[in-house]
Amino acid sequence: MTKPEEQTTSLPCNDNSKYGTVILKDEGVCISLRSNNPFSNDVESELIRYPDILSVRYDKGFTLSRWPKLYIETATLSKKIGINVADRELLKQFVDMLNSHISDVKTAEKTPKQTLAEKLKEAKELLDIGALSQEEFDEIKQRYLKEF
Repeated sequence: MTKPEEQTTSLPCNDNSKYGTVILKDEGVCISLRSNNPFSNDVESELIRYPDILSVRYDKGFTLSRWPKLYIETATLSKKIGINVADRELLKQFVDMLNSHISDVKTAEKTPKQTLAEKLKEAKELLDIGALSQEEFDEIKQRYLKEF
């Protein structure tokens, strides 16, 4: 069985930034960090998981720097990433997608998962009303008890 293809969206950073690329992955935001050594092409990656992100915003880069900036704030640190994007609309779309991913993850975490006991109780109710046979119920019961 093959692993499903991960969907990614990337945003390139400007050349004089210590950051290389910001990538939206299934599990979080991956930020590539360039080496401090100007003669090295080494790149390290840092993953910030979606549940760890408190806020995401951007500015249009009209202050001292002409480059738009992406701000990612977590509970432990705040990242300021200088982005070289000719079209600021691309940055806005990227931030919208990132906020959507964060919202989806946080909503999924709040959705209560049905416990094994609740699943077993539901199967018993289906048996009682005749929707399941005794054999089907026993099979479901054994499967849930193995998970427990």
